[in-house]
Amino acid sequence: MEYLVYCDESRHDHSAVNPFMAIGGMWLPRSRKEALTKEFRKLRAEVGLKGEVKWSKVSAKKLDAYQKLVNFFFDQEDLRFRVILVEQSKVNVNAFHGNDRELGFYKFYFEMLEKWLLAGDRYLILLDFKRNKGADRYTTLRRVLENSAKGKAWIDDLTVIDSHQSPLAQISDLLTGATAAEWCGINPDSPKAKLVHHIGQRRGASLKATNGSPGLTKFNIFSINLSEPA
Repeated sequence: MEYLVYCDESRHDHSAVNPFMAIGGMWLPRSRKEALTKEFRKLRAEVGLKGEVKWSKVSAKKLDAYQKLVNFFFDQEDLRFRVILVEQSKVNVNAFHGNDRELGFYKFYFEMLEKWLLAGDRYLILLDFKRNKGADRYTTLRRVLENSAKGKAWIDDLTVIDSHQSPLAQISDLLTGATAAEWCGINPDSPKAKLVHHIGQRRGASLKATNGSPGLTKFNIFSINLSEPA
């Protein structure tokens, strides 16, 4: 099977108000991209959303529309989502990442992706554009994923996209942002908290509830255990 993986990240600024960062990815069969994109665009028009769908745009006025977008994800059998949470204060940049915080960030990206590269499958991995200090971050991430999957799975490409031009990538932004907000703290009376609750209802568990393993599920949440700084 050939898969597309739309990736995104949230709360990775290392500020004190964001104790956790989230890195997420949405998997779908490449053969379903065109049909799913068409359906998502149609739904987006029906609920009156213009422009890019983003977690940061959730508001009281748009809450019902965003709930319908969440339903789209859960109602589509071909869509799966995985997100990892990293407690930022426990990341020992000096000891394990050569005093390079950006390198550590992409190591965690590897952790999110690698566990769902299944034997016999091919992957096109798409990351939302992020301006890096290191020019080779994406090529290095692809290389280490290829090395890890060698003889098992294939990375056809790992590249960056503009999520504004990729409707399905916007679902990954929404789900990653919602999970990060729940772990970092959110105003319980806000429209975003109501959307987080709706996602939890559709998932069948709070967004604070981890899966305990990286195994394939509809909505997998995995917290990296940094009991020792790493």
